[in-house]
Amino acid sequence: MTLIVTSFLVGSGFSIFARELISEDEDIVSCPFSLVITPDLSRRALLGLLRVDADQEDSFKNLSETQLMCTYICMHWIIDNENSTSAGFLKHLPYLKTLPASSQLFTPLHFSEAELSLFEGSNIFSATLDRKHTWQQQHEACAAVIAKVYPAWGAEFTWERYLTAATYISSRAFPSTLLSPTPSLVATPESYPILLPGVDALNHARAKPVSWLVSHPSGQPSSEAGSKVYLVVHTRTPAGLEVFNNYGPKPNAELILGYGFTLENNPDDTIVLKIGGSLGGSQLRWEVGRQAKGIEPVWEVILAAVHEEDEDEEEQEEGVVIVSVEEELYASEMLEQMAAGLKDKLPSVPANLPQYVRPEVLGMLLHYIEGQHDILRSIILFAQEKKNNGGQKKMT
Repeated sequence: MTLIVTSFLVGSGFSIFARELISEDEDIVSCPFSLVITPDLSRRALLGLLRVDADQEDSFKNLSETQLMCTYICMHWIIDNENSTSAGFLKHLPYLKTLPASSQLFTPLHFSEAELSLFEGSNIFSATLDRKHTWQQQHEACAAVIAKVYPAWGAEFTWERYLTAATYISSRAFPSTLLSPTPSLVATPESYPILLPGVDALNHARAKPVSWLVSHPSGQPSSEAGSKVYLVVHTRTPAGLEVFNNYGPKPNAELILGYGFTLENNPDDTIVLKIGGSLGGSQLRWEVGRQAKGIEPVWEVILAAVHEEDEDEEEQEEGVVIVSVEEELYASEMLEQMAAGLKDKLPSVPANLPQYVRPEVLGMLLHYIEGQHDILRSIILFAQEKKNNGGQKKMT
């Protein structure tokens, strides 16, 4: 296929632009299966590079799929010599050189302390701390495995390098289901992360119609030699304009945590609500979107908890619990208070920003706060509507 797109290096890596008019339903970029970074490729490369014997091999079996891929990526930076014998095992240095440097990454673990503090009180803030703890544990385990085999390389297996590699995977990996005969972006319990060099250079555009296809030589799906995965765009792209992929519907919280960008007025925004204690025993979690989408299960749990606490009156008819008007009013007040409390805890933009806050981070904060406020307002309106309906029932 004639090359119809070209890439331009920008401040945060490569973007893809149309060199000439791209027609509808055109396959624009592909990656051979032989270049895909997988956990299995990473493991085989590490075992060969480190000349691991049978006794040492067991320590690699305890590493997760993500840890194997991160370690494989990090070894390219530790042994940065394309002409050495390591080149036979570490084949992706040209690809890694196209990716943004650590200083150009905008996920929360790359924020300064001042930048991260702006998100304090939000789900993103706590999720960032949880992710840092998890990734640091992963890094320590990987560094220990490398140091056991080759102490000098273990000393160079730094947290900063592991963090960069893990961020590449969080922001660029696809599920292995994309390589199946019927490619899918839906991960399964059996799927694992993969990196598609070059293909991952396309940025995200919400609702962009695209398709993934896989081709095999002579129609042999079991053969990797000559097989490739490629992306088809279903809309025209004039020459000179950027060509986009579609990562699927994602809320700004996920985009910030995993990718380092946001969408203004993102229709797919959600907020995570957690209910525990007397309302459900063990903690329960729900994602609620704009216009209170998905609030009904939360409402039902609160209503059921209020009903169970009412010991004076429990009516049942054919196995169906009858909820009183008073219980509905009380439940609506509880939901309204919960949403209002979360709204009050949301971060706000201080009048005097910390000395150094990058504009990209400030933009993400503003987009995130707008979405969270809008969702919580819609939950409050939902609760008030339930309260008004209950009040009308009480008067009739």
